[in-house]
Amino acid sequence: MAIAGIGRDEAAANGLLPVINAAGTLVPIFHFEYLQEVRWLAIWEQLGGIVVALLCSMMLLLDVSGIELIAKKDLNPDHELEVMGYTNVVNGMLGGFPGVHDASDTALVDRLGGKDRLMGIVNAILVAAAILAGTEFMELVPTFLLGGLLIYVGLEFLIDWLWKARDELPLSDYVVVILILIVIIFSDILQGVTFGFFVAITLFVVRYSQLSVIKIETNGSDHASNVDRDLETRELLNKEGHRVLIMVLQGFIFFGTADKLISAIRNRIMEVEGSKFDFLVLDFHHVSQLDTSAIVTFSKLAQLSDRVGFHIIISSADQKSLKQLVKHDFFTFGDQRLERRYKEQLDMAVDWCERRILRDLNLNAEEQNLELHDVLGRIAYEEADVKLLSDFFVIEKRRAGEYLFNEGDRGESLYFVGSGTVVVVLKVQDQAERILRKYKAGAILGEMAIYTGENRTASVRIEDDAVLFRLDKDKLEEMSRRFPASTAALHTYIVKVLSERLGRANRNLSRYI
Repeated sequence: MAIAGIGRDEAAANGLLPVINAAGTLVPIFHFEYLQEVRWLAIWEQLGGIVVALLCSMMLLLDVSGIELIAKKDLNPDHELEVMGYTNVVNGMLGGFPGVHDASDTALVDRLGGKDRLMGIVNAILVAAAILAGTEFMELVPTFLLGGLLIYVGLEFLIDWLWKARDELPLSDYVVVILILIVIIFSDILQGVTFGFFVAITLFVVRYSQLSVIKIETNGSDHASNVDRDLETRELLNKEGHRVLIMVLQGFIFFGTADKLISAIRNRIMEVEGSKFDFLVLDFHHVSQLDTSAIVTFSKLAQLSDRVGFHIIISSADQKSLKQLVKHDFFTFGDQRLERRYKEQLDMAVDWCERRILRDLNLNAEEQNLELHDVLGRIAYEEADVKLLSDFFVIEKRRAGEYLFNEGDRGESLYFVGSGTVVVVLKVQDQAERILRKYKAGAILGEMAIYTGENRTASVRIEDDAVLFRLDKDKLEEMSRRFPASTAALHTYIVKVLSERLGRANRNLSRYI
């Protein structure tokens, strides 16, 4: 321009330089008299524009994701939101408008080689200079340079998101990108982002409702409770285990996923007679939340249980979900023919089902009191050996709260439970004891230490007053010399108990694979 003798006014008139009307300092000067000129009614009418703050938050999260891809660097969204909050508070005090990170500017600077913090400092200095000194210096930037930069960045984004993305994105996501672009073209960026946000929510709901809310489906034979009874009772419960349908639920349960749950239960009801269940256990341990629409669906499940005839036991639900279920009269109270109960843990729910099955079979296993000869009669090779074998056992009467042995003790004895309840507990520092297993009348415990010679791996506590029959290791060795056949029968019985536990554990594990 200097060589050609063209002035700034002439260059601006010919379109070589932009024409900017504002000039001088842009530092705002505030006077309280301005408040008298505010049209408060107009502000009230534009109150809906406050949603811009929410849209800025959404745009920031989207821009942060884009910047991470552009810069190939992980960012902390919480930190970025905090920085945006502080800067927008300052902007508001100085009369500015809400602002967010800019993925397009970041992409431009990144492609031009700006990889460090210096680029941000330079950008801030230039903006501050424009505010303090005015925008006259911008009249020296050729319009074709500004336009070229915009076209360069715009075309590169269009190539990335309209051309390259067609093979990288799923068809539904790619269509959403196209629709967002169309909305931005015919409206503006905020409407485009809002439209894309709600379309993404709709797609998420549709896709999530197609997922199965049932994480694991098993029965009472494969997933027994943590209560050990005598071998005969355990085998009987395994035989009747098909009567207990266990469903471990997962994720967020709303109208879409809850309806699929009801459909799965109905399908099980419609199956062949051999798979009919009398108890439905629904475990909520992996459920993140239960919304109101799902509560209505569970009310339908309650009606289905009354109509078809099966019990429902909910386990491991949070307090909010329980309050909603109680509010809609889901649970039953009192001794009714069909019950809907809540238990704190899945094992407790399955144990409740097992006790009901035993009660239906007229087997009162809870109040069973076995004498030593009852236990020995099940394992002795000959009936005549029962009286002789009893001399090797020690009868112990233990009170509730006592510890039979503690973790780390030498394992020199095995025990048969004659009556009461014995629990295996895991002691965790600064936490309450966790019950791992329960033993009822007829169960055997502590047998592994007899064979391995290792120390006890957990502590055993008496939960209810109990009678135990102890067999020490040295007595077992003496018994094997004097009564080899009956000792072999005892070992066979123990092997059957261990085999039953292992087989059930393998069947249950196969559900997770």
